[in-house]
Amino acid sequence: MTKKILIITTLIFAIKINAASAETLFNGKDLSGWDGNPDFWSVENGVIVGETTPDKKTSSNTFLIWKGGEVGDFELTLKARVKGNNNSGIQYRSKVINAKSWSVGGYQMDMHPAPNYLGMLYEERGRGIIAQCGQRAIIDDKGKKALEGKPDAKKKYNLSDWNEYSISAIGNRLVHKVNGQITVEIEDNEISKKSSKGILALQLHAGGAMRLEVKDIVLVNKKNESAKVKESLKNHNIFLINSAQQASVPTVKWIWNSKSARTETIYARRQWTLSTPLKSSKLSITCDNGFTAFVNGQKVGSGSQWETHYEFDIKKYLHNGDNVLAVEAHNEGQAAGLAAKVKLVAANGVTRHIVSDNEWIVANKKAPGWMAPSVDTTGWKNAVVAGKMGDTPWGDVFSKKPGLSVAVATKGAAEVHPKGFEVEKIYNVPKGEQGSWVSMAVDSKGRLYCGDQGGKGIFRVTLSSEEPKIEKVPVPVSGAQGLLWAFDSLYVCTNGGKPGSGLYRLTDSNGDDVLDKVQDMRRFAGGGEHGPHAVSLSPDGKYLYVVGGNHTAVPKPESSALKMNYAEDQLLPRMPDARGHARNIRAPGGWIARTDPEGKAFHLYSAGFRNHYDIAFNRDGEMFTYDSDMEWDSGTPWYRPTRIYHVTSGSEFGWRTGTGKFPEWYPDVLPPTLDIGPGCPTGVISGLGSKFPAKYQDAIYAFDWTYGTIYAIHLDPDGSSYKAKKEEFVTGVPLNVTDGVIGKDGNMYFAVGGRGTQSALYRVKYSGSESTAAIKIRNNSETKMIETRRALEDFHGKEIQGAIEKIWPKLSHADRFVRYAARVALEHQPVVEWQEKALEEEDPQTLLSALLALSRQGDAALKEDILNALSTLNVSEMTESQKLEALRVMGLTFIRMGGPDEETAQEIAEAISPLYPASSDAMNRELVAMLVYLKADDVLAKTIPLMNQEAAGLEEIEFDDKLLARSGQYGGSFQRQKASNPQRQQIWYAYALKNVEEGWNENLRKQFFGWFAKSRNFKGGASFEGFINNFRNESLNKIKDAKVKAEMDSLTKKPIALIPEGFEDARILKVGAKPGMKFDIESLEAKAGEKIGIEFINNDPTGLMHNLAVCAPGSRQKVVASALTIGPKAIEQNFVPDIPEVLASTPQVAPGRKYVLYMSAPSTPGSYPYVCTYPGHGQLMFGTLKVTK
Repeated sequence: MTKKILIITTLIFAIKINAASAETLFNGKDLSGWDGNPDFWSVENGVIVGETTPDKKTSSNTFLIWKGGEVGDFELTLKARVKGNNNSGIQYRSKVINAKSWSVGGYQMDMHPAPNYLGMLYEERGRGIIAQCGQRAIIDDKGKKALEGKPDAKKKYNLSDWNEYSISAIGNRLVHKVNGQITVEIEDNEISKKSSKGILALQLHAGGAMRLEVKDIVLVNKKNESAKVKESLKNHNIFLINSAQQASVPTVKWIWNSKSARTETIYARRQWTLSTPLKSSKLSITCDNGFTAFVNGQKVGSGSQWETHYEFDIKKYLHNGDNVLAVEAHNEGQAAGLAAKVKLVAANGVTRHIVSDNEWIVANKKAPGWMAPSVDTTGWKNAVVAGKMGDTPWGDVFSKKPGLSVAVATKGAAEVHPKGFEVEKIYNVPKGEQGSWVSMAVDSKGRLYCGDQGGKGIFRVTLSSEEPKIEKVPVPVSGAQGLLWAFDSLYVCTNGGKPGSGLYRLTDSNGDDVLDKVQDMRRFAGGGEHGPHAVSLSPDGKYLYVVGGNHTAVPKPESSALKMNYAEDQLLPRMPDARGHARNIRAPGGWIARTDPEGKAFHLYSAGFRNHYDIAFNRDGEMFTYDSDMEWDSGTPWYRPTRIYHVTSGSEFGWRTGTGKFPEWYPDVLPPTLDIGPGCPTGVISGLGSKFPAKYQDAIYAFDWTYGTIYAIHLDPDGSSYKAKKEEFVTGVPLNVTDGVIGKDGNMYFAVGGRGTQSALYRVKYSGSESTAAIKIRNNSETKMIETRRALEDFHGKEIQGAIEKIWPKLSHADRFVRYAARVALEHQPVVEWQEKALEEEDPQTLLSALLALSRQGDAALKEDILNALSTLNVSEMTESQKLEALRVMGLTFIRMGGPDEETAQEIAEAISPLYPASSDAMNRELVAMLVYLKADDVLAKTIPLMNQEAAGLEEIEFDDKLLARSGQYGGSFQRQKASNPQRQQIWYAYALKNVEEGWNENLRKQFFGWFAKSRNFKGGASFEGFINNFRNESLNKIKDAKVKAEMDSLTKKPIALIPEGFEDARILKVGAKPGMKFDIESLEAKAGEKIGIEFINNDPTGLMHNLAVCAPGSRQKVVASALTIGPKAIEQNFVPDIPEVLASTPQVAPGRKYVLYMSAPSTPGSYPYVCTYPGHGQLMFGTLKVTK
């Protein structure tokens, strides 16, 4: 292409131009023949003057238009000077956009104070900058631009002096000169954009005050010159790129109004001209998050699922002449993009494509008639390209079928999935009379009780082969979110309603089979969506269990399986939710309590939940619940998906508000049995008692309101707990499932409703051929480990003589649930009886369990003793879970007993720093938090490189596309997160480093704050953006120097693409690591000057850190040797020596992470070694980048 540009340029200037007579356009006296705003344009001392002042401004660019008509091929010369802090220009082959406001659009030769812009070609109201000073360009028929030369930034002329400007426009060839020197040369062949004729005008630019003076304006019209140029080129076998048929489909780009997107609506336009009849025309379009599209002012369609695309037939909207596609585009969050493609097929079969790219124009406000062609688009600007189709976070959505990306069930229909089952709606609830049902129970006669969430009360449902009989229970009780039939009574747990949040017992006072008496058992302080919920019967039929969400205070219990000194236990300052949710809610969060049938004594059984709604017991008598996620946290490292918990005595599950949620590797919490994903948990029931096949009798059923799903949770014993798998049992769209029961007839009954939605009652029955005989409880040999755990749970809440000897051996048990139960049992025994035993323990696991208990229950005076005991552990012999436990014990010791003195902190930091970075995300999270807390000297240098490394795959949480499609309201947010893959580990590092006040230097600070700009490309839940912005603000507030603070603030707002500009189409070369300290690819190839990305994935199974440095030929040994002599800055420099032989390098890449090194391959062919420069690695870990011509 470069050779072609040079040949064409040579030919054009070799052709002799036969000039016509010259015409002077300015008479030197007045503005005869010109039209402009008289407030700004005048004649002084024989020159045209355009002037704005601080008191007399123009709100938009305004023009002095020559009234001599349109000009085609010509040469124009004039002299001009510009004073003030602004710029001007000469319009040619342009169009009048609005004659009343003197606005013009088209080619412009710039008079600009910036040397690289002086004399450039800028298209006003169009494609923007086409070529800068010093560049040559060819634009092909589809708009692809080939540039030669670099912008000339050397200042040659003073804009305030008289300079001569000349323009030559012959055919598609445009040449600008300043003082006789060529500034730009352009061949414009783009069919829909090029201009062959138009008006001339002078520009007065909006903005700062300025004065433009112009004189000696001479125009020379040319005749038939473009034809001569074409003929001459043809004779030299050089063809202009102007055929109607496109050689290939141009790449669709994701565009927006800037690279720093936010929640906003923008307006985008693309205009083109048709001059031939069409056979067909199709628009393909999508937008993150939604769009409405118009063609020539007429609405053609809209869409809100960016993860797919929409197609519209737009032929009927098009006509010969100017046409415009206008789009109203909406975004939520930080990453945004509009993608579109118009396919035009002419009657003769010729096909053209118009795609979204930077030729589109965009605005933040819509002007009158903005959807129509030839409208005034003053103030609009060229779109910014956020990526090409296929790039993250969106992927190649145009490759999918149009419309919804996954099939969904018919609206309102319920579908049961396992074979042999049937589901039917048996009753549609009249909302006005009976409300919206959210709770259910079944009495001894098989009748159902259903509770309205609002004030309609409780209803008894008698089932029959005909329409169910519905009777209202005549008591002043409403807002029932929990119902249970037991002890010849209906127990009701109310959430608000009448007579207020609490547990009530309804009985028949006179034997007439009508519940008419209300017993107030216990009131609860709490309500709303996270208030009191279910009430359930214990497996032995002796007790009631009551469930309270995290906005319900724990009822003052008479006893507790948990020690009541539960606390927030945060090592680093916790940040509350960015939108304020639950900001004042403290430990222990949601809870489960046990009570007797009379409600006389409450026993706190478990806590640490967010908003679990219900519980159920399996055939072993073990409790399970389904806890909610905080969907606003989606995308953050503290997001926890909805999950099934195996709830044991004294269990704690670590919910804390904001960033404070405990990860599942903390030893002071129990892990989930199964992560479900996004959802809204409601009812939980057991399949026991059903006439279902054994597999489904043995299942726990978890109800998800948002995604219209009842999951069958299949449990397999695993020690004293279980492994679980989920199966979609019943689904629907919408199917707002709330609660269910197993009826006396062996069928499942469930309700839909809640939040005022339409309610209904459904029945699921089995009519297949499998046996439905009742399953048996497991024998003692199958539940031996469970019995071991239960024996320890007998000590919960009690001080029992001789208990310590029974508990102690189980502190090192291989089963985590047994070990947990033992540690809780130990905490309930007098500390003075076991603290010395704990401090003197030699077995590592027993020591860790005992010290965990001691850090939670011991006196602060034991702090040094605990730290000394931890120091006896041999790290090289510990498992990763033990290392994590040791870090947690240390953290709890500091939290509950006080921080270390400066000397101790330094000693501990020096001891654990060599472990960081580690081979797992969990270890790195705990290590960076501890090192920040201890104010370790090297924590910044070690951590900041990790903030630029991505996970090798989607981090941690997988989302089911089919599930998400069942909720348009909530599913879209998770789809956007899935596509953008927000880097949770990077976010955690930002959370930790925002607490560091000392040790920053300019390089580290710029890298850190630059990350915030990059993070704008990530997507998450409603609080995601706010959390990151709050981290940014807190970090900025720690900078005392106002100038540095302002600079870093600006840096965080600078648009940064995940892929560097100019490397969007770079070829990716992948390199990994393998055992033996070697790269798995030892030879790469690239062409000289080719733009490449070397994607280094550190998949070394040994867990070592590695980097990759590309070096000059023959310099590997020098680079490796130099890396050993870097000195104190080695960590900060990622062990890469600062010598010219290193051409490009990655940072130290942590195990399981990847880094893409974008670079232009060297221009000189040869063998360029790449090597890991980490000390000791370079002699084994290297390869060769072979650069060819």
